Amino acid sequence: MNSAPLKITIISIIITLFIILIGSMPEVQASLAALVDKANTFNLTPVENVNKSVPGDVEEVKVNRVVDGDTIVLEDGRTVRFLNIDTPETKKPNTPVMCYGPEASKFTTSQLENRIIKIKPDKEDKDRYGRILRFIFFSGADTSSIDSSFNATLIKQGYARSVTVKPNSTYQKYFEDLELKAKQTKTGLWAACDKPFVT
Repeated sequence: MNSAPLKITIISIIITLFIILIGSMPEVQASLAALVDKANTFNLTPVENVNKSVPGDVEEVKVNRVVDGDTIVLEDGRTVRFLNIDTPETKKPNTPVMCYGPEASKFTTSQLENRIIKIKPDKEDKDRYGRILRFIFFSGADTSSIDSSFNATLIKQGYARSVTVKPNSTYQKYFEDLELKAKQTKTGLWAACDKPFVT
């Protein structure tokens, strides 16, 4: 009779019991807790907590208030950062108000505040600040056409520049082309500011 499988089974049981015994010791538990705390100080995010959404999901929502030219707060409290664009800063901590920032903020406020809109994601749902990332559409607009988005309008009318943060790069080339056209025609901030987006 071959006793090798029996020996391997007994050794496996002994190792398993040893691991359980060691893992239940207060010193080991304290070490594990310290490792978890150390990981938290480096802002490590478990993969299962990374928030993703499926492109194409469209929500109808109400805007509560406008933060600045490219950021709004919804009635349900969520903050929305507009995808693929950047307007000049007006409220960024430790950053002076940029040229054409107030104009961009005023325009977004006049168009969106207290309105029902539709919002549409790209590939990643949120940024590192917890803001949801969306394309903005008026309630009657065609959400399948990115040209109908308010994001595109802001660049076309010279209130914003094109900025793409991967993986939300589905329309990168489209927005870069819009910016180039606005620069060439000296629309909005491209005419008003000597050095746009420089503080």
